[in-house]
Amino acid sequence: MIRLETSQGTGIDNHQDAELTHQVLALHKQLKRDHPNADERCDASVNYNCHGLTFASRRTWVFKPLDIAMILDEDEYTEIPDMHGTLPGDIVVYFSEQGDPNHSGVIVGAGPPLIVPKVCSKWAFCGEFLHSLHDCPPMYGPIKKFYRCTR
Repeated sequence: MIRLETSQGTGIDNHQDAELTHQVLALHKQLKRDHPNADERCDASVNYNCHGLTFASRRTWVFKPLDIAMILDEDEYTEIPDMHGTLPGDIVVYFSEQGDPNHSGVIVGAGPPLIVPKVCSKWAFCGEFLHSLHDCPPMYGPIKKFYRCTR
């Protein structure tokens, strides 16, 4: 665990004790096959997860839904109501139908069709992928919300 906190000084639980296993490598290969239009940015890594990429500079795993909500609040993220209003550097959070923030990524650009945001995100224990907003493993959930840090 590293010292990690919001801009208001509230601590964020995190961990760095995962292990790269044969199952992780198999999942990584399967995700690459299932999403041929996603560009692999880096190999599988267990050092951080998607929220660690988005909110902690690739240093650790951030995993509690309440911590994600706290980060969005205390670091002054404002929700962007429409994907067409996003800019590179904004973030997307994928929510389950129950409202849990299961996945996050950073908007890096836009592409066809209809200027859909392009996202850099980390898939599970696997690598980082550059992908269309909608070309993401379905396990992360159908609801997508966009945010911009306003501080």
